Amino acid sequence: MTLLRSRRFAVLAVVLVAGFALGACSSDKKSGPTKTVTNGEITVDAHDIGFDVQVIKTSAGPLTITLDNTGALEHTLKVDGTDFELKAGAGEKKSGTVTLSKGTYDFECTIAGHAQQGMKGTIEVS
Repeated sequence: MTLLRSRRFAVLAVVLVAGFALGACSSDKKSGPTKTVTNGEITVDAHDIGFDVQVIKTSAGPLTITLDNTGALEHTLKVDGTDFELKAGAGEKKSGTVTLSKGTYDFECTIAGHAQQGMKGTIEVS
């Protein structure tokens, strides 16, 4: 009986440790850097491979976004649910304006594989 209890305890310990490890590694796109827009304009820095912000907080209405690509690869910034997309080559800055209603919008780099590597975020519009 003691050997059986020891094995059960060992299995339980492994399951718990694995669960904690997976929880620590999970990605929550809302846990990264946040920028709050106060004047209707924001600059998002793109680098290889990431954005400097994961959550943008703004008010409903027009939002001017500047994509500043400081990386060596081409990057985009697309706001899902809209036709807004900026594309900037290495070292380029591109700007555009999108009008957003109250709600939550995802944004991402549409270059193959970039969003999967973390180039994505959320715009929270109040």
